Amino acid sequence: MASTVSHHTGTRITDAASTERIAADIERRLRAADRLVLPLADTLELLHELQQFDLGRFLLHNRGLNGYWTSYIFRNAPEGPVTPLEHWLLNDSLLCRARERYHRFRALVAECVTDGATLASIPSGVMDDLLTQDYRGIEDVRLVGVDLDTESLRYAEENARRYGLADRTSFRHEDAWNLGAEAEFDLVVSNGLNMYESDPERLTGLYRSFHRALRPGGRLLISFLTPPPPPPWEAPEHAAAWGKYGIGEDDLRRELSLMGDIVRATYLNFADESDVRAQLTAAGFTVRSVQYSAGGVLPIATAVK
Repeated sequence: MASTVSHHTGTRITDAASTERIAADIERRLRAADRLVLPLADTLELLHELQQFDLGRFLLHNRGLNGYWTSYIFRNAPEGPVTPLEHWLLNDSLLCRARERYHRFRALVAECVTDGATLASIPSGVMDDLLTQDYRGIEDVRLVGVDLDTESLRYAEENARRYGLADRTSFRHEDAWNLGAEAEFDLVVSNGLNMYESDPERLTGLYRSFHRALRPGGRLLISFLTPPPPPPWEAPEHAAAWGKYGIGEDDLRRELSLMGDIVRATYLNFADESDVRAQLTAAGFTVRSVQYSAGGVLPIATAVK
């Protein structure tokens, strides 16, 4: 069974020539396009700006995010000065809207921080979801990070040392669809992996893997993306629905130009709540709740074995 990996380069891309080749290929595609969200000149300017900072270059090469850049966006802690476009990505794009969900995730994880618990993050990324919890006074808790990306695991190990949790934390280089764990975890947290997979059977298989890894009564916390409304300039009757996302039309046009026309992001796989409930149920779970943001988007499902 094929594995889902969201990227194929390291976090820092220093090969300027390869970035230039990718940008040139994208430019040729954009110039030949019959239709773009923004005028061609504006689109090409965005393409140029993406090449000027590390996060932009990573998006051009990988069409998605790894653990490091996900943490960078969710925690909004840029290292040093940022370009105007990077500032926009961190503060005004749809990417940064997921920051609110990250904090809701952390609050739900906190409910599972109990004596003797084994908590797993799959895929772990840099493991902020578990490592930023308050473990003072908690005894015998064990944290496990699972990821196919060895670089993310290295960052997670550094993170564990930074928070003084290295002695409670272990890491595994494993495929989420083929976990070695059997009835081992009290909690599995999975934020983002299913957004890179569109095959319903593969998704049910992923949830079965989580189900096997959990102890009876164990809990799964998982996010998913619901289908967005059509752009307001194409369907004005749906314009109000975009208010749930907290993004204006100008920023939305830039978003769809950058992530759609230029990057062609691979992580935008959408699912209705009913589909996710059905897949989780087929995997053996009982769905306890699906919680949305205050605006009614960016859901988190809680399911129990």
